[in-house]
Amino acid sequence: MKLTFTASIMLLGGTLAFAQIPQVDSWMLNTTGATASYDYYPGPPPTTSIVNLTDSADILTICTDDNYVYIRANGLASYHMGPWEMNPNVPAADLHTYRFPLAPQEETGTKTPQPEVGALGIAVNGVQLYGIGDARSYKASTNENAGDGDGIWYADAWVSEGATMDAGGNGHADGMSTYHYHANPSALYTDPSTEHSPIIGWAFDGFPIYGPFGYANPMDASSPVVRMESGYELRTMSDRTTLPDGSTSTPPGPSDFTTFPLGTYQQDYEFTDAGTLDEYNGRFCITPDFPSGIYCYFLSTDGSGDPDFPYLTGFEYYGEASLSEIGPMSGNVTIPSGTCGSDLSIEEDKAEFLSVYPNPVINQLNFDGISSGTYKIFDQLGREVLNGVVEEAYAVNISALTPGTYVIQIQSEEKKYFSRFIKE
Repeated sequence: MKLTFTASIMLLGGTLAFAQIPQVDSWMLNTTGATASYDYYPGPPPTTSIVNLTDSADILTICTDDNYVYIRANGLASYHMGPWEMNPNVPAADLHTYRFPLAPQEETGTKTPQPEVGALGIAVNGVQLYGIGDARSYKASTNENAGDGDGIWYADAWVSEGATMDAGGNGHADGMSTYHYHANPSALYTDPSTEHSPIIGWAFDGFPIYGPFGYANPMDASSPVVRMESGYELRTMSDRTTLPDGSTSTPPGPSDFTTFPLGTYQQDYEFTDAGTLDEYNGRFCITPDFPSGIYCYFLSTDGSGDPDFPYLTGFEYYGEASLSEIGPMSGNVTIPSGTCGSDLSIEEDKAEFLSVYPNPVINQLNFDGISSGTYKIFDQLGREVLNGVVEEAYAVNISALTPGTYVIQIQSEEKKYFSRFIKE
C-alpha cells in the first residue's frame, strides 16, 4: 500500500494549532509514498539481496479528536532494514491503529505493568516498541529459558536477542513478522549529542519517550545537556534464591552464572535510585517540546551509548494505561466516525496511482484514462468533503473547496485510483 496523506493544521477546541502539539507533530508522517525495504542473506554473509516491499513505511495517517491522537501505521521503517538470514522472521506490513491521550495523567492508584509480550508504545516512525522481556522465563525442570518457564526469572530480550538486531535501526522481526525495537532505536536519535534528544516514541499512557540526552537540571533549559542515567543496578548475589523485593524464589533461578551470567534476567536488577531516572525510567522535566514541563520517559544508555537496563520504560507505566490497548492488544483501536473521515479505504492494497492536472489547481481537476466510476475527495484530515460520478469529460469541479491539500480517490470497476493535489 503506497498512499499516505498529511494534515498540517487542526484545531482542538477551536484554539490550538496542529503544529503546536508535540503529540501530533513528533510523528514521522510519510508524505512521499516511500515504501519499505530490507536485506537478507541468500547464502553465507556478506552477500546480501534486497527485498523491496510495496507497503508504505513510517506513519500513514494522523488525526485527533478532543481527547486522543490517532495514528495508523504498517509498522515498517523507512530506513533500509536488515540484513538477516532469510527465514519467517523478516518484516511484513501489519496495519494497525493506535491512540494516545492528549492530556496524559499520572496513575495514582495501582500502576499498570509493562506488557511481557507485545508493544508498550510506538516509535515515532510507527514501529512497535517492545518491552524488556522476550516472553521466556527460566524453567527449573529443564534448566533453560522457555516460553513455558516458571514465570519468576524473566529473560532480558536485549541480552538474549540483541545480536539479531539490524544495523540500520537496532530492530528485528518476531515470529509474526512484526518489526520492533526492544532497547535502542538508534536511527531515531543522535549519540553522542550536545543537544536535548528528540522524542523517539510514545508510551501507551500518553507520555513521551525521549532519546538518552536531557537537561542536567530537569527544570532549567539553560543547564548542560547530559546523558540520562538509569536508576537500576545489577544485584550482588551468588545465587538466585531471592527476588529483588526480598521474597523467596520458589523454585530458585539458576545458580550457574557461567551459563546464565548476571544480567540474563530482569530480576537480576534492582532499583537503587542511583541515576537521574526514577523506577519508571523517567522524570518530570522541561524539554524543547514541553517548555512548561511534563513527565517523560528516557532511553537509558551507558557511557558508551549502549543500551542500559531497563531501556525504554520501567516495569510499570507512570501514567494511566488501558490493559485493552497494550501488549498483544495494541493497535486494535477503532477511530470514531468522522475523526479521520468515514472512509479510510484509500489506504487499501488495491489502490493505484492516478495522474491529475493541473496541479496545483484552481477550479477544474482533470485526469485521463478512466471513463467511468465514482470519486471521493478527502481533506487534509482524511474527511470526505466531496463526491460524485466520473463524467465523460474526465474532470471534477473543485471550485467549492477551500485552498489546501487534498486526495482524490476514484473507484472504477474493481480498482481504486488516487492522487494528491493542491487547491489554490
